[in-house]
Amino acid sequence: MNTIHLHSIRIKQLVTLALLTILSGSVSAVTTELTPHIYSPYKGVICDKKAGFCVDSYGISMAFTQEYLGDDAQKEIMKVIDSVGTKNFDTTRYSLSNGVYCDSLKQGCFKSRFNDTREVKFSDILFN
Repeated sequence: MNTIHLHSIRIKQLVTLALLTILSGSVSAVTTELTPHIYSPYKGVICDKKAGFCVDSYGISMAFTQEYLGDDAQKEIMKVIDSVGTKNFDTTRYSLSNGVYCDSLKQGCFKSRFNDTREVKFSDILFN
């Protein structure tokens, strides 16, 4: 993934975060626990405390990771990205700590990277 694409994703994430912040006065958030370590603070976002990142429909979100898991979690995921290089780190495809695999380009979450059975609950939260 090139730097321009990563920058574009970050801009989209920040715009999304700004819009949600503006709307937060009129929209109440309902946290949905998916597993002991994975939860959704509201529709469109899933956070994985064990894996140390949050995601939205675009993929791994630095802004949401910082907001819901804290500065340290954001710094850790940035270290991982920096260690492999932004060109080699695909924020649009990831596995959660329970093995669920999500692909933002396919707009879906699946049992695992090698099992294409759709995980409806995860997919609905992120993509519908």
